[in-house]
Order: sequence, then C-alpha cells, then structure tokens
Amino acid sequence: MKTAGTDWDSYYSAPYKTASFTRRYTASVLADLMRSHGGQHGKILEIGGANSCFIDGILKDVDPDRYDVIDNNRLGVELLRRRYPDDRRVAVRQEDVLVSSNNEGVYDIVFSVGLIEHFDLQGTAQAIKAHFNYLRHGGTAIITFPTPTWLYRTIRNLSEITSNWIFHDERPIRLPEFQDAITGLGTIESARILWPQILTQYCVVTRKSSG
Repeated sequence: MKTAGTDWDSYYSAPYKTASFTRRYTASVLADLMRSHGGQHGKILEIGGANSCFIDGILKDVDPDRYDVIDNNRLGVELLRRRYPDDRRVAVRQEDVLVSSNNEGVYDIVFSVGLIEHFDLQGTAQAIKAHFNYLRHGGTAIITFPTPTWLYRTIRNLSEITSNWIFHDERPIRLPEFQDAITGLGTIESARILWPQILTQYCVVTRKSSG
C-alpha cells in the first residue's frame, strides 16, 4: 500500500503546530553555521524553501550577497515571492531538486531543513547529491533531517494516534544512511542531533570535495 503524501499546500498556508516553537532555535543554529562557513557576503541556496521560515533571519544575521530558494510547490513559491518582491538579493524559483539545474557549481552554502526524508531510499540519495551539484568546490552543505530517537518516536506516535500527524511520507533517517549517500561527494565536518526540535533532527555539515 502506497503511503499518502504530505499536503504541502495546506502546510504552507498554515504551518504545523510545532513549527513556531522550534523555528527560532533552528534559525539560530543555521545562522551560526553559515557565518562560520563563508555565508557572509556569499551565495546561499535553500532547497525546499517554499515560503521559507528561515530567510528573514538569515538575511538579517548572515547578510549574504545572494539568497536563492527553490521548491517544486507552486503555492509556497508564490507566497515567498510576495514577501520579497523587491529585494535584489532574493530569487525564488519553482524547481524540482531531483532534476538537473543550470545553477550547478554556483553556491557557497546549500542547505535544506526537513527535505530529504520525504523520498524513498533512492530519492533521498539523489536529493542529497543535488546539494553538492549546486555547490562550488569547497562549498558547504548544511542538511537537517529527522532521526528516530526515542523522543521522535514518542511524539510522532502520539501525533498519529490523535490524528495530528500531517507528514505522511516522512521517513526518519539514521546517520549511516546519510554517510553512505555522500560517499565521494564531501566530508562531514560536524553532525549533531538538535534535541530542542522535539521531533529530533540531525544537523550535518559537509564540505564538498575540492575538484
């Protein structure tokens, strides 16, 4: 039986209940990592960032020269475009991460939050590889993904029992799967579990191989 997909139109229109409690923490972690990995006055790409909840803080705290966002959800892309109609630094494109792009090898930092877990094993590996395709040599990928800690399993089980779970195609990922997917692409510089996110996520920082 095929797993139901996530209704992203509904999500972007009214984000999940826990988002407001965790996004500030996540945004702070991302900004700190970006500042220490060449994000200031650099080129940043957010993959799966339709109607991004991180862009405001990153533009303010990191101050990149360029901030691009891609996502394949039309509604979320349009909502973000309306928020940034005139900022020359921001470009938003409707684009599928699993399809080749003309912007490969461009960015200093490529990041995604809560993206790669919405694919099967092969799709996840392909989505991870896409981060490195967009990066310049020596650039940094920052990728977060849910991992099945006891806290994640507890919160998700309660959410499913009470019919509050909306990420029906979410597949929590363990670190070894991620490590296998980046073989030959880059080197992990840090990996930690973000426990304050409640639905616990790994945050992995990887440097793309140079040449």
